[in-house]
Amino acid sequence: MNRLFSLFRDARFASAVGLLFILVAIYVIGTTFDMRSEWLYIGWTMAITAWIAYLLIRWFVARRAGKAMESMFATQVEDAVKLAPTDKKQEIDILKKRLLEAVHTIKNSKLGQRTGSAALYEMPWYIVIGNPAAGKSTAVLNSGLNFPFSDKGGQSVQGIGGTRNCDWFFTTEGILLDTAGRYAVQEEDREEWFGFLKLLKKYRPKAPINGIVIVASIAELCSNRPDVGITLARELRQRVQELTERLELFAPVYVVFTKVDLIAGFVDFFEDSDAEERSRVWGATLPYDGDGKANAISHFDQHFDKLAEGIKELGTTRMSLNRSEGMSPGVLTFPLEFVGVKHHLRTFIATLFEDNPYQFKPIFRGFYFTSAIQEGVATHATGERIVQQFSLSAGRRLTASISSNTGFFLKNLFSSVIFADRNLVRQYASRSKIRLRYATFYGAVLALGLVLGGWSWSFVNNQQYMANIQADLDHARKVQENRVDLASRLEALGILQDRLQQLKQYHDSRPLALTFGLYQGDRIEHKLRAEYFKGLQQVMLQPVAANLESFLAEVIANAGKLEAPVRSAQGGMVLAAAPANNGPTLYKDALPGNAEDAYKALKTYLMLGNRDRIDPGHLNDQLTRFWRNWLENNRGTASREQVVRHAEKLISFYLAQADQPDFPLIDNKLALVDQVRDTLKPVVKGTPARERVYSEIRMRAATRFPIVTVASIVGEQHQEIVAGSHTVSGAFTRAAWEQYVEGAIKEASTKELQSTDWVLKTSVKDDLSLEGSPEQIQKELVRLYKADYVNEWKKFMQGILIKDFAGFDNAVQHMNVLGDPQSSPISALLQTLYHETSWDNPSLVSQGLQGAKRGLLDWFRETVLRQTPNQVRIDMGTNSNGTAGLQTGIVGKEFAAIANLVVARGDNKDLSLMKGYLDHLSKVRTRFNQINNAGDFGPASRQLMQATMDGNGSELADALKYIDENMLTGMPAQEKATIRPLLVRPLMQAFAVIIAPAERELNRTWMAQVYEPFNRSLASKYPFAADSRVEATPGEISQVFGPDGAISKYVQSAMGPLVIRRGDTLATRTWADMGVRLNPQFSANLARYVAAQGHAGTASSPSGNAGQAQTNFQLLPIPTPGLLEYSVEIDGQLMRYRNGQQEWHSFAWPNVLGQPGAKITAVTNDGRTVEIVNFPGQFGLEKFINSAQRKKLDNGIFHMSWDSSGHQVSLRFRLISDARPGAGSNGAADTGLRGLALPASVAGEQAEAAAPAAGPARS
Repeated sequence: MNRLFSLFRDARFASAVGLLFILVAIYVIGTTFDMRSEWLYIGWTMAITAWIAYLLIRWFVARRAGKAMESMFATQVEDAVKLAPTDKKQEIDILKKRLLEAVHTIKNSKLGQRTGSAALYEMPWYIVIGNPAAGKSTAVLNSGLNFPFSDKGGQSVQGIGGTRNCDWFFTTEGILLDTAGRYAVQEEDREEWFGFLKLLKKYRPKAPINGIVIVASIAELCSNRPDVGITLARELRQRVQELTERLELFAPVYVVFTKVDLIAGFVDFFEDSDAEERSRVWGATLPYDGDGKANAISHFDQHFDKLAEGIKELGTTRMSLNRSEGMSPGVLTFPLEFVGVKHHLRTFIATLFEDNPYQFKPIFRGFYFTSAIQEGVATHATGERIVQQFSLSAGRRLTASISSNTGFFLKNLFSSVIFADRNLVRQYASRSKIRLRYATFYGAVLALGLVLGGWSWSFVNNQQYMANIQADLDHARKVQENRVDLASRLEALGILQDRLQQLKQYHDSRPLALTFGLYQGDRIEHKLRAEYFKGLQQVMLQPVAANLESFLAEVIANAGKLEAPVRSAQGGMVLAAAPANNGPTLYKDALPGNAEDAYKALKTYLMLGNRDRIDPGHLNDQLTRFWRNWLENNRGTASREQVVRHAEKLISFYLAQADQPDFPLIDNKLALVDQVRDTLKPVVKGTPARERVYSEIRMRAATRFPIVTVASIVGEQHQEIVAGSHTVSGAFTRAAWEQYVEGAIKEASTKELQSTDWVLKTSVKDDLSLEGSPEQIQKELVRLYKADYVNEWKKFMQGILIKDFAGFDNAVQHMNVLGDPQSSPISALLQTLYHETSWDNPSLVSQGLQGAKRGLLDWFRETVLRQTPNQVRIDMGTNSNGTAGLQTGIVGKEFAAIANLVVARGDNKDLSLMKGYLDHLSKVRTRFNQINNAGDFGPASRQLMQATMDGNGSELADALKYIDENMLTGMPAQEKATIRPLLVRPLMQAFAVIIAPAERELNRTWMAQVYEPFNRSLASKYPFAADSRVEATPGEISQVFGPDGAISKYVQSAMGPLVIRRGDTLATRTWADMGVRLNPQFSANLARYVAAQGHAGTASSPSGNAGQAQTNFQLLPIPTPGLLEYSVEIDGQLMRYRNGQQEWHSFAWPNVLGQPGAKITAVTNDGRTVEIVNFPGQFGLEKFINSAQRKKLDNGIFHMSWDSSGHQVSLRFRLISDARPGAGSNGAADTGLRGLALPASVAGEQAEAAAPAAGPARS
């Protein structure tokens, strides 16, 4: 069991168990969070590596500590030799040699074989303290332990005083430090004592000692007054306290009572003991009490009584065995004398281990009785008490004398008890260490919490990310459900492509939320790529392959009509990839009778089946050519622009994956390939050698240098901002020219070359030196290369696109990137374009040479002549051809406009047009951040929109002005058409995103100023609510409608800067063909909203003013059966008809002299008066007419009738004159406001899609 406990206490075993726990924990965490297996292996490897490192560090520290101890011993021995008296030097020198031999012996012992130089460090160390003459050294020397060095007679010798205050005793089982006795009782030696403790702490920091042996002489405790023993105990208690504090540990305390032979009768009692009995332990080992809760006195009393009882039993046994022989009186008296010393020892123990709030309580491990040598006068404690009690005469005192080489009760005490407890020592933490431990613990807990929190956070985010990717897959499937159109399939591929591009970006730099070893993107990326390429096969590769095969079949069918390739004006040949001219060659259909087109088609067909032959520049053109017609035939209702945009995006991504192992390919029909080759070989056999050589150089360069894409220039992180539809072959880069092409052309112009046409599978030896001088051949090859070079980079420029901003927040993020002068993608693009297209400008070389000359001349003028050197400026003026004043080559001339934008003007390197452009973009960025920080985008967006349209106080307008008036001035139209969209696009996108906030602000203002007041006061009243019995007053109507109403004021103040008003017609004011989107209902009804409402006939503001215009009409009564008579009263004008002669009666409306309103009353045959209709109020006539059943007759006459209570009254209506604006001819009071409802919004997407304007209710 002890071995098992010691095994668990071993640090190496504990660390191995901890390692096993960590490995299991890593596995559990990995399986719980679904980590990839490689992360598990990495975690296990790191844990095992850390464990091995821990063992190595521990071994290294112990080894270093052991060597330090050896050095310390050697130094102390040297000091002892130097300080020894002259007559002692020889003796000390011998002891020095024996000490060093002892160290060597210990290192070669069993322990040393396991631990090497760390043997001294690994052995247990015990410190022995006690008062002078307590018998400490004697007890150690006579303990019977095995000392590694001794004199010739075999007797152990005293250890050498390493500090002149301590003897070091080396045994094969441990090291005993016998401190000077004066340390225990003399205060003046305190500094030496503390220095000794510091030395221990320095060389054994973890466990300076393994235990404390307190030695006290029984004779001294019993022969002196009790206060002497108490004082000694307190001094020793203080030393134990100092050991605890200075060494920072709690060590078990062993109390050894020496000179027990001086108790009267000891010699007689133990004279017959054999060696084994003398080696035994006589004392009590107490349970280990680490908490200090045990009562030392009770333990002492209990075990001392057991020892005393044992002595009595042993004495009785001896007496029973020696009945016939004489017996020494000591056998009878020793048990009594032993009991007699108890109270002296009890007082000592009680003082030594008493509770003291200012001191640590020592760990009382046991008390023991020993006798090293048997000499001196015995103590008769019990006998003296008897003599005193009974007044007897004292007898002769016995002298203790036993021949023994080892002493009594010492050997097993050290070997079996003290040294066996080597692992009971535990460290004591001072307050600062406790704080450090707490800080370490809580820091570790916090770190663990952060790690677990980070893992949990990452796990949740990865789960969400996987869900988002799965949602993309589901969305891609859903888009195509029940649909077979091309647009849905292209949209689905676009969704997957965007996600794949994001995953590719995350390979190098992924968000922190997806890290911590739980990133799952790589696991699903393969599935996404498989789905994407599967769809790409169906949408692009299969149609292209079918078209290519069909075309190649036509080539075979028209073999007799094939025309030999003819070099174009630009130097393009069949094998030279046909450099572009100024026409739109990208959309030129391939002709089966053209050998050049047939060769390119075959080359494309073979490339699509072999990734090793991929040439992105060639495929980019040919895929477009052989895919375009299929796209056009299958696009359905999708717009051509939308399909082309998706197609360019797919081609660009497809070509960028050429180096990936899962790059999709087609299966070539080998028979078709062989037939086409056989058809083309006779035709292209006569192709000039220089074209074949140039094609070989171009192909090799394409395989050596990477392709150039927009993403490779601006970085993967900016793919969401800038995109490109064309890739440049690695053969047409500055690096390719400088590192390969230029040298290859020079070599080809002077040497015979072996060229292989892999397309036609032919091999030809070409010696271009036979065709002319090397200079002429080199010039022609360079011209061919530069023509293709220009063509590739122009296509690249035309394909650059600034992506749409998804919203205002997205616009702020993108503008922060685009407007950054240091890292703007636009600047990176133009700088790269300039770098790649300016290498053949002679002026660059001459400027470098002139700069070097000017630098030397300037130095001479400044240093020697003390003159200010002349400033040399670069003339960036533009000549009549639109090219910069710099000397340009063939390539540089085509891209002179780029140089004009990028190259600095004058001495200041920052004075370039591009720098000014970026400064303007930076101002736009600042303005957008200000709008974003304001919280409400609406007011600031409307203000910026208005300022932009006014051209004053707008960063957008200033930037556009700078582009048109500074950057593009004098630039040829073709180059301007290519460059301007790239520069203007960020401004247009920025303006586009402020339109929606401005529209929302217009709508909020409309709601607050017009719509809500209208709904509160007018919407529920007549004429706006046709069925309402409550009429709106003229004052209420004029507050909203009319030239001075709220609508008119709103149009003038809120909408005025953003619209163009021509009379009562509104049109959107635009900037870059963009502006607010007006609600058609609002625009169509504006005339009704703002028209003058003063005429009564409008039913909006009838007035009683005498000077107001009136409407004149006539009514003709019609006889009615069942009625004696009926009367019609309109605004106080009465027509009474008694079924007699019919006459037209004239009325005027409004009639200021009468009561407003219209009614019909009738008298029945039985004399009852019946009211047919009655409409009081200003709008009475309107309601009167609207309530009638009307029928139009000839000559503008209307027949109207009313029914009530079974009686019908009929009239005929004729309009004489109508002063109402827009009055109709139907005889009804056609009102402009009746049933009118205002739109809830006046601008925006929803307003634009609103229902047509609502007019008044019609019958």
